[in-house]
This record gives sequence, C-alpha cells and structure tokens, in this order.
Amino acid sequence: MEFAILGPLEITVAGRRVDLTGDRQRKILGALLLAVEGRSSIDRLVAAVWDVYPPSTARKQVQNCVAALRGRLVRAGAPDTLLETRPSGYQLNVRPEDLDARVFVGRVSAARESAAAGRFEEATAHYRSALGMWRGPVLDDLDSQAVAASAAWLTELQLTASEEFFDLELECGRHERIVGDLIKMCAEFPARERIQGQLMLALHRSGRQVDAILVYRQLCRHLAEELGVVPSADILRLHDQLIGCSAASRR
Repeated sequence: MEFAILGPLEITVAGRRVDLTGDRQRKILGALLLAVEGRSSIDRLVAAVWDVYPPSTARKQVQNCVAALRGRLVRAGAPDTLLETRPSGYQLNVRPEDLDARVFVGRVSAARESAAAGRFEEATAHYRSALGMWRGPVLDDLDSQAVAASAAWLTELQLTASEEFFDLELECGRHERIVGDLIKMCAEFPARERIQGQLMLALHRSGRQVDAILVYRQLCRHLAEELGVVPSADILRLHDQLIGCSAASRR
C-alpha cells in the first residue's frame, strides 16, 4: 500500500486507488503520515480534525474514526499491523519507500551528496527526480491548520531543494532551460529573495537584461509594500553587478 501526500492525499494498492469516506478519516491519516515515525497522540489528532474548539466527545470520535480507518485500509489490502494502538495514541507503520514524502527526502539527500562530491550531472538528475514528485502543496485537499503546520518543513525543503537545483543549473550554464520554472516559482513566492535573484541572473545570461531589472524592481516594490523592508545585501550586490555588466557590454 502506497501513500502520497505531496499534493492531495492519495492511497493506492497495486496501482488501484483507495478512497476514504469522510473528511475526518482523511485528516487523521494525513496527520499520521506527517508525524515523526508515524506516531501521534490522540490530542494531536483531535487538533488535526477540529483545529480549535473541539467538541466534548472529540477523543471518542477520533477513536471511532481510527477504528473505521483501520478497517478500510485492511479491507483494501493493508496488513493488520499498519495502524496500531499505542498507550497515548496511534502508530502508522509505513515503509519509507511507500510514502512519497520520505522518498522525496531521500532523493534530495542523494542530490546533496552528489553535489558535495562534485558529481553535478548526477546531482541535478536526483534533484529533478525529487522535485518532479510534487503534485501540489502538501495535502492541499485537507482543510486543517494543524496538518498544514506539520507540513511546513516539507514545503521549506521543496523550496530549498529547488534553489539548490537552480544554482547547479546556473553553474552548468543551463540558464535558459530554467527561466520558465523560475518565473513560476517567483510568482508563487514573491518574497523569496534567493529565487528572485536566480531569475534575475538566468534572464541576464539569456540576454534579457531589461527583464532581469524588472524582476528586481518588482521584488523591491513587493518587499516595501508588503513587508516594509528593502532587499538583502546579496540582492543589491547582484543588481549592481548586472547593471555593471550591461554598461560594460555597451561600451
């Protein structure tokens, strides 16, 4: 049985999708899949289901939902030991290779090891494989603030891995190849300065100096209007370098 959380929650058995009835079961499963080693207390699962103001019967309702969830997974082909009761909560026993988030983390680690060893082509292949696993925001079909908070580290890892991948592509001279992906990510994360700087550099190296400066101006405007700050020293330095290169090329 395989579980996917890098996007909407999906469960498959031998390529066949398993559907869960009830939003609460899906939130509980999502929380367990995000929990460290699949272990979660009942109180954390209550928070995943209701966020705030749970009913007085919340713990009992979670216990009933877990029982129903266990039954559904077993009927779909999961072993009886997949979801186990623990003294303070529950344990979801999923093999690392059966959860896309864990596979993603493993591929990012492999990419970083390859990059550190100077095997850049191998590293970029690992990064592409890892980043290609994402189908959307983590568990974006579950309306749960607690689940979203638990997923924040995965989103940050995706962004950091993307930045590391783009740095490698720029280092290898493949700036034109990544412009489209950078534009998309910059629109999604307008205050993420490292990505904005990578787009500026990729555009400049692609002969699009005007577009590169426009990206810088948009970043300055966004930071000023939304956050009341100015770009970092690295961005200011990059801007000055690009302006200097453009001026030199005209002489």
